[in-house]
Amino acid sequence: MSLTAAAAILGFGLQAGMEETATEFYRHRATMVDLDAIDDVREGAPEVGGRPVPTFPYKGGPIVAGGFTLQPRFEDTLGILLYGLLGNVETDPLGGGDYADINTHKFLFATETSFIPWMSFRKYIPKNNGIPGTDFGQVFTDCKVLGGTLVLPNDGPVGMRVDALGRMFALDHSPSSWTWANQFESWESIPVASAPLGYIKVDNDELPVVAANIAFQNVPLDPRQERVFGSPYLEDVTVVQRRLAFDLTVKWRDPDLYAKMLTGTVNGTTWTSAPYTGALDIKTVSSVNMPTESIPYSLRVQAGEVMLSQVGGITLAANQSIMMRFAGVALDPGDYSDYCSFTLTNKAAGYVLPS
Repeated sequence: MSLTAAAAILGFGLQAGMEETATEFYRHRATMVDLDAIDDVREGAPEVGGRPVPTFPYKGGPIVAGGFTLQPRFEDTLGILLYGLLGNVETDPLGGGDYADINTHKFLFATETSFIPWMSFRKYIPKNNGIPGTDFGQVFTDCKVLGGTLVLPNDGPVGMRVDALGRMFALDHSPSSWTWANQFESWESIPVASAPLGYIKVDNDELPVVAANIAFQNVPLDPRQERVFGSPYLEDVTVVQRRLAFDLTVKWRDPDLYAKMLTGTVNGTTWTSAPYTGALDIKTVSSVNMPTESIPYSLRVQAGEVMLSQVGGITLAANQSIMMRFAGVALDPGDYSDYCSFTLTNKAAGYVLPS
């Protein structure tokens, strides 16, 4: 009979260091999980001396790869993934009085700007029709988060795709003994596009965006350069580049943005050689306020300087709205300012690396 994934569980936790499995795992609901061990089985080169058929197999060594798609909850555990994605966090109280128990957690680069912490992940696969001994567990260790992509629609919940790359895995044939550091978070802290406090701004001008993707990437060194002779495992997961990129589909209201990108000013008429740059500010909020509070949970993504370019031209189609599509990437603002930041506002006390 078929086994559905409804009772499966995804968990994750921060590691104190390399080859130190997380001691606390936090679970989060997911719509799809494809993080798994990849067994690199290969076919040997053709040989002379017999029939013209393959003659031998071998393995190149295992890795952990893939990720998962969430409807993120802002209540608490998303902060662990953001820590893994950015590498550092600064926690401050939102304010006094009515907001005394609300904190802002600003995730940003660490002093060593290529640093991101090691993480552990695990998957629980439930029993088949309740038959004892048929549940199964996978534990993935020495992983680093390579990507976090926010999918911002105009009329639905915000989605998030998380991707990771890891060194090692273990199989657990008795996962029913697993313990968890939290309960599943409820739906109230899921961000929704229609919540009125959300916005997408460039240079403090709010854009009429109908769809957007915001992707932060930690680009790894080619795994073939991480392997060393005599070991099946990657020696490290080295980050060689980091970038925040975005894709916006914007409803046409006036020609100002289009003109600024081509000419440098809203009333310009001739092309300028200077690329258009500005500050990016995105905020998404939950549809329900925090318990006993008058404000919702929120996540704010900011970059001090981004390059914006138009994808294609202005298309005029019958019975369709006039739209523009823009792509962009955050640039180094210089003077050691934050490259970008993700600020999560909730009631969590804080996020720390285990020691």
